[in-house]
Amino acid sequence: MISNIDYQGLITQLVSVKRMPINQLETDQKVLEKTNSAYGTLSTKVGELKAAADALRTSTGFNAFTATTSDSTIATSSASSAAAPGSFSLVVSAIAKSHRIASTGVAASTTTVAAGAGVFEFKVGAAGALNSVSVDATTTITSLKDAINALKAGVTASVVNEGSGASPYKLMLSSDTTGTASAITITQNGTDLTFPTTVQAAQDASFTVDGLTYTRTNNAVSDVITGVSLELKSADAAKTVTVTVSRDTTELTKKITAFTDKYNAVVSYIRSNNRYDPETKSGGAFFGDSVARSVWEDLRRNMTSTVSGLPETMNRLSHAGIKSNSEGVLSVDSTVLSAALSSSFTDVVNLFTKGTATTGFGELLYNSTTQIDDFVDGRIRNRQKGLGQSITNIKNSIRDREASLDAYESQLRAQFTALEGLLAGLKYQGNALMSL
Repeated sequence: MISNIDYQGLITQLVSVKRMPINQLETDQKVLEKTNSAYGTLSTKVGELKAAADALRTSTGFNAFTATTSDSTIATSSASSAAAPGSFSLVVSAIAKSHRIASTGVAASTTTVAAGAGVFEFKVGAAGALNSVSVDATTTITSLKDAINALKAGVTASVVNEGSGASPYKLMLSSDTTGTASAITITQNGTDLTFPTTVQAAQDASFTVDGLTYTRTNNAVSDVITGVSLELKSADAAKTVTVTVSRDTTELTKKITAFTDKYNAVVSYIRSNNRYDPETKSGGAFFGDSVARSVWEDLRRNMTSTVSGLPETMNRLSHAGIKSNSEGVLSVDSTVLSAALSSSFTDVVNLFTKGTATTGFGELLYNSTTQIDDFVDGRIRNRQKGLGQSITNIKNSIRDREASLDAYESQLRAQFTALEGLLAGLKYQGNALMSL
């Protein structure tokens, strides 16, 4: 270098100054991307609130019941949303049992049970399909068991060891289904075994509910009491068991609490992203954003309103034990809510559901969240579209400016190279004049 000038340092500094607008654009892009991502999270939280509101906006959402029996050793019970409060008398005279038969014994689990080629054939039920396995002189009691089980024909075979006598090993056949219609019949026996012992006879369940007699092939009964499933455990014809179906206020309290929790999640998320941090001198993703604030204000206005057309004793959420603090966060007094569900159930239902002339909080919040988070034209979606377009515009601007900056840097290098060449020429001329 003739001039001893640090051209690279000069170029770096000049390019750095020229790049400052690009740096600002990149900062703006990050802010917009942060806001766009925050709106994506807000959309998810609003969707969860919508689902919680949907679970309470119709009367079927309040069809939660529990069923209990006075003696769980006789029967247990459970209730679905199709049940209705009530009390029923149950007497179980017989429970359903599966058919079990045992063969004559052999000396060991490896003892052969057939003299030659033949077939062991059986069926389950009078009209059941015939199932068969081939046997021969090598068939043992264990291999016969395995062959029967491989058919998966509704019968489970097992080899049991009575533990005494010269022939303690026996083949046990058990029907996989309870009831007399699933009894096992051996239709062809090409083995040396016989099946003289009925370990357990096939049996149907027999019981009465409120004096009416029923017979079922199994112990799981779900078609006698509407919405109630019974599981028969044991029989005692002399004992009456009471089946009680009541409203499940615990489950309803959980659903209403979930509703308020999802509302709090939306409000808290907007609040936490709508603050300015004086230490970092930066605002949250929603700071100064009118759309997020409008979502917050609309939801809060709906939740603190009254339901027109309902009694003044049950037209606000506070009447059901749901209260709001100074920051708009809801809390549920489960004692008050449980009492309201027990004493004023219909009024609580009307407080949340859509009636002929009323719109409860479940319906109100469902409609509001649907409008806010509509996929096509909701406020959140439109805000994200605008943010997305702004981000795209910034990316395009950065790309164009980066190309211009590359050209500027190339221009500087060319200019400094020419300058160095000029200085070299002047030095050569100076040296020539000095030599004269």
